Amino acid sequence: MFNNILEAIVQNKNILMFFSVFVYVIALFATLSNHLFLFSLIITIVLGLIIFKTRIPIKYIIIWCLIFYFGVANTSYRIKMSDDLLNYAPQNTNITGKIISIPQGLSENKPKFFFQVNSITIDSEIKKLNKEKVLVNINAKNISQNKLENLKIYDSFKLTGRLAMPFKAGNPSQFDYGNYLKNFNTYAVFYAKDIEKLEQKPTIKELTLQKINDYREYVIKVHSQFLESPNLEILGGIVFGDDAVSPTKEIKQSFINSGLLHILAASGMNVAFIFTFFYYFMSLFKLGYKLKISLGILTVILYTLMTGLGASVVRASCMLIFVLIGKLLNRDAHSISLLSFVALLMLIYNPMYINDVGFQLSFVVTFGILITSDIIVRYKNKILNSIIGTIAIPIIAQLWVIPIQIFYFNNISLYSIVANIMSVPILMVISFGGFVSALLAAIVPLTSLICQVFDFILNPLLTLLVGISNFWGSLPYSSLQTSHPNVFQIILYYAILMCAIGFFKKDLSENTQKNLKTAFLIMFIIFLILLIPIKNKNLEITAFDVGNADCFLIKTPDNKFIMIDTAKSGYQGGKSQADIIVIKYLKDIGIKEIENIIITHFDSDHCGGAVDLMKNLKVKNIYVNELHNNSFLAKEIYKTAKANGVNIIEATNEEIYNQNGLKLRNFSDKSMKEDNDKSIITLLEYEDFKMLFTGDCGEKILEKFLKNFPKNITILKVPHHGAMNVLNHEIINYLNPKFALISVGENKFGHPNIYTMYLLKNSQILRTDINNSIKISINKKGNKIYAYDMKQRKYLNILKKRKN
Repeated sequence: MFNNILEAIVQNKNILMFFSVFVYVIALFATLSNHLFLFSLIITIVLGLIIFKTRIPIKYIIIWCLIFYFGVANTSYRIKMSDDLLNYAPQNTNITGKIISIPQGLSENKPKFFFQVNSITIDSEIKKLNKEKVLVNINAKNISQNKLENLKIYDSFKLTGRLAMPFKAGNPSQFDYGNYLKNFNTYAVFYAKDIEKLEQKPTIKELTLQKINDYREYVIKVHSQFLESPNLEILGGIVFGDDAVSPTKEIKQSFINSGLLHILAASGMNVAFIFTFFYYFMSLFKLGYKLKISLGILTVILYTLMTGLGASVVRASCMLIFVLIGKLLNRDAHSISLLSFVALLMLIYNPMYINDVGFQLSFVVTFGILITSDIIVRYKNKILNSIIGTIAIPIIAQLWVIPIQIFYFNNISLYSIVANIMSVPILMVISFGGFVSALLAAIVPLTSLICQVFDFILNPLLTLLVGISNFWGSLPYSSLQTSHPNVFQIILYYAILMCAIGFFKKDLSENTQKNLKTAFLIMFIIFLILLIPIKNKNLEITAFDVGNADCFLIKTPDNKFIMIDTAKSGYQGGKSQADIIVIKYLKDIGIKEIENIIITHFDSDHCGGAVDLMKNLKVKNIYVNELHNNSFLAKEIYKTAKANGVNIIEATNEEIYNQNGLKLRNFSDKSMKEDNDKSIITLLEYEDFKMLFTGDCGEKILEKFLKNFPKNITILKVPHHGAMNVLNHEIINYLNPKFALISVGENKFGHPNIYTMYLLKNSQILRTDINNSIKISINKKGNKIYAYDMKQRKYLNILKKRKN
């Protein structure tokens, strides 16, 4: 059977090209995953066996070997692990260079863009750099609006601020910002406090692209006179790309729930719509065939430039342009071969495209549609084929996109197929109408009139599109939360889908069909088995790496969840750490309910994520140290708890949990003067394991409750991130902790304090700034302590590691 598969590969041009690109992708993964030697050894052995065990011509083996090692060489050459700019971080400095991406977030006063750095000032000395890149974030509060309006792609600036390293991903499921920036050959970030425009002329190429972007912004500004939000944002996203006008959070969430989020960004579908309509209108003028094709190619190129060169648009445009060039040369292109060839070109140009969600979705969905096209379009009647295609294509696209959607977003839009079927005809008109209005708007005396006429036609359609999204997105169970699938489950899903498609292929032999059915049945059974959740009866305590803040998750032996503190709130209205780190992790492991949240006190680095947790999860109880705190965060927590039906309880010196041998007891004294000393202290006991959570309390409050705690505890969560005056000899001698866990990060307070560390000299120190996220697993056999390894992206047993 293996021989038959290989022979089928070399005999079919589509499959041959696809397999060749697959070999290149393996080389790319081998290089990026740091398993180059292992992959090289395996691929060499497999190709060697093929030579001796099959009748495949040796030229194919040589070609595949060359493709693999070319992929390794190209990826290694283009991808760096660091750059000179990162070596200077962190420090306050100024940099000069030019903006090389369209600035985003201007409407929200949070501008950010990629910046090509030509020089940096270090100790009053200007050092030249060779076109290093940095992601710039601007604090708009300190900069005049006039300066912000001058932020244009390819203009040169001097920026003053702080050069920093990207925040580390020290937790499972956490977005790895550093790896994300590597996709753009960027390794550092810059927080600008001031900007100064420099007089430096762009090149002819840069000036051309700048003018195209200026024109795009000009057209959107004219449209804004006749369209209100959210219709303006939707038109801008559909026609000009997702960086044109940012949609509001509410409309974005609505489109997520309905499964229509993809239409808020220009995509391959838009390219197809625009070319089809353009070709049809050119036909009305009875232009020559080759002239129409040539003008169509220019139109596609122009549209691609106007959308900001997104991965899905580039893919669709390249494919279409190659097909059209083939038409001009009277050559037909094989669809799968062409798709594979375009993917290969894009990955050769930038191997990090492989990590781009838009790239993945675009190619997977297009591949799925192509291999099922002969099943869909099988009738002689063109109208019937068109109707069936309109209904079937969204269904097929959704089937192919589900695993990727779940992998990245942890949700399934239950009604997305229906919403997409209803939206496609509307989207066709909006895409073409918006693009034509942008072209005709070049007639300056009539720009306003042209946009007004088109907006009069498009506005009802945009409103209808919003209505469709709101209707389907507001229905019960419109968005189902899912756990995080592993790579094997995703591969298995696509293998099952491929087998299912094979059932409808009439050109397959009876024996092949039989083998497909057997493979389908086996894989489907394995897939169902893998969906069964495996729950352990261990007590697990996770200390999240949240910088100089506290956040702990307790999984009880009966699989209930309790949280102690919720980390920091967002900086200047940004996302909280709970939203970025904790909620994503809970979604990945399939957790939707929290039994109790204990907020030790109302400092932002302890209670900052409570509101987000209550909004995104079902929380039963929330314990606080007082019910009438007047701080902003406390009031928000009280209000959100009431709105979401969460019981808010003032902590007293009592037991709050006692099941299956696990006991939790809170201690609190709100009569203390210092806010930190009002922290809730929680004692956890299970079998021989004892852990004390202390919030930010000082030594006075610990001394007060000391006799309520057992001697010789297993783990002490060190108070106040290891600050001074939180522990003394009496406390340490009494508790005698085997381990001391310090939740700490970069700070200006000197945490952890040297004397505090001295007091803990007889305990094994666990630090989130060094060990990243820490997980403690306790059962009848004993205790294990794990630290999250960022490279391997999993928890490793650090006790075992120390022993070895």
